[in-house]
Amino acid sequence: MKVTTERLPDCEVRLTVEIDPERIEKSLRQTTRKLSRRMRIPGFRPGKAPYNVILRRVGREALLEEVVEIEGQGWYEEALEEAKLEPYDQAKLEVSSHDPLVMTFTLPVAPVVDLGEYQDLRLDWEPPEVSDEDEEKELARLQQENASLEPIERPAELEDVATLDIEGRIGDEVVVDVKERTVVVSQDINYPVAGFTEKIVGMSSGQDHEFTLTYPKDHANTAWAGKEAHFKVHLHGLKVWVTPDMDDELAKTMGDYETLDEWRASVRQQVEAQALAQAEQDYANAAVDALTDQAHIEFPAVMLERELDSMMENADQSLQQRGLGLENYLVMTGQSRDEYRESMRETAEKRLSRGLVLAELVQAEGLEVAEADVAAEIDRMAKAFGDKEESFRQTLASEGMRESLRNRLLTQSAMDTLKAIARGEYKPQTMAEPQEEEETTVTLETAPAETAGEAVEENAEDMIDETPRDKAPDAGG
Repeated sequence: MKVTTERLPDCEVRLTVEIDPERIEKSLRQTTRKLSRRMRIPGFRPGKAPYNVILRRVGREALLEEVVEIEGQGWYEEALEEAKLEPYDQAKLEVSSHDPLVMTFTLPVAPVVDLGEYQDLRLDWEPPEVSDEDEEKELARLQQENASLEPIERPAELEDVATLDIEGRIGDEVVVDVKERTVVVSQDINYPVAGFTEKIVGMSSGQDHEFTLTYPKDHANTAWAGKEAHFKVHLHGLKVWVTPDMDDELAKTMGDYETLDEWRASVRQQVEAQALAQAEQDYANAAVDALTDQAHIEFPAVMLERELDSMMENADQSLQQRGLGLENYLVMTGQSRDEYRESMRETAEKRLSRGLVLAELVQAEGLEVAEADVAAEIDRMAKAFGDKEESFRQTLASEGMRESLRNRLLTQSAMDTLKAIARGEYKPQTMAEPQEEEETTVTLETAPAETAGEAVEENAEDMIDETPRDKAPDAGG
């Protein structure tokens, strides 16, 4: 067997295999013996026709195709071993010559990532500044969150909350019939039809009111579109949002505080912590982008297609949770699956590249996660569930969940390392102390689609504030 290889662009290799004539002849004779048992050849009993007779009857080229079908996989594996190649996915076979028999396999191989002088990467770091205005905005937001609905006796105004009985008819058809429906009296609300809430302005509790409105010509229900509807409305009551005063009493309801100043100081700390976390996340993402830009990255086309498969699946799951599903979303947006898939290609390529770069950084720095670290993370997460701690802990007991946590912690380690490099604070790891026998460590494998492309990159962008990447679209696109 003569084996030659040629490196092609995009992590493909052309593997050319020429089979020795002696092996071909042996395989041809074995194949003809099998064929002779199935073929009816005049003058010969089944299985007794000579080799030359079958060769003339079937043809050498057809017999060779049969040989390749039978022996090809074995020859391919033998050639891979000789060439010391490990395919990333299935190869494409072409028989480029029958005499001699030459098979050409085009196979994808593992990605290639060269980080370059990554330890020289530098990015400016500016700690975030929190102003008094930022603090006041957060206090005002929390104040509004603690507003309460209070009954009020006066004519209805915009932004009131009204409780209504509503009956609407188009001719004899009842189009709306609800009792004690809560409606915000707002020009932004088009229920049950645009202009309805304005008709409530000026009504008092206990009052009845009748009026007509026209449904828009482009209304979703074509039977109602452009038609006039007659409404009867009864107002049961009105409520308004009452915002508590910014004082010590409000502070006491917000936690273990006695005064407004204590609460204000705590809010300031929270705002500063949130600003720092966001700045750290933005800096980490910028560092990954910078490293990705300077790195040399090649990956096989099939890896990108797998990434797109994953993104399509994530999109469908996300939309299913919203009661929509990908197919319905595509109908709503007027896209085919292929069009939608293609629209994600640039994002998929970026995700994959970032994941491969982080995976290579893990390998270059020898980053590891100890089982003790995984156990500590499980403890931390479980305790946040209070009385459901044990139930949540059991959920995390599966190896699949633990593996996900390992990858998450390893991603965090990679991001922290990269941030330290970019700030000029990098200190190479020293040789670790020998570990106890029961202590094991795990490293991120570089099987790139599942680990680098998914486990690392799924966590990388949202590692600091733990907001999930969603990768799936919003219902609105």
